[in-house]
Amino acid sequence: MPEEVAQAAILLRRDLLQLDILAVDAIPSAPPEGAKGVDVGAIGVMLVSLIEPAGVTAVIELIRGWTSRGQGRSVKVQLGKDVLEVTGISREDQRRLIDHWIERHAKP
Repeated sequence: MPEEVAQAAILLRRDLLQLDILAVDAIPSAPPEGAKGVDVGAIGVMLVSLIEPAGVTAVIELIRGWTSRGQGRSVKVQLGKDVLEVTGISREDQRRLIDHWIERHAKP
């Protein structure tokens, strides 16, 4: 399972790098001392640096498509203190939630 998550994160990063952005950096998450397992949720943590605020929409649209291509994929996007987490909801609810979040951040 961790290998599958890591591979999915690599593919998502590759796709993100095709957008007009500055960088996509993996944020390493070291396991706590004495831990015997891997935090699968921390494998794909990335920091996306945008050229301009309008790039948020392109990133979210790419992530929306990425989540729909694989069963059980979830995404957490944070912009400042505003967090968008999409997991385990219908496509219709996902679209509404993402559209509302984009509207809040797409305005200059």
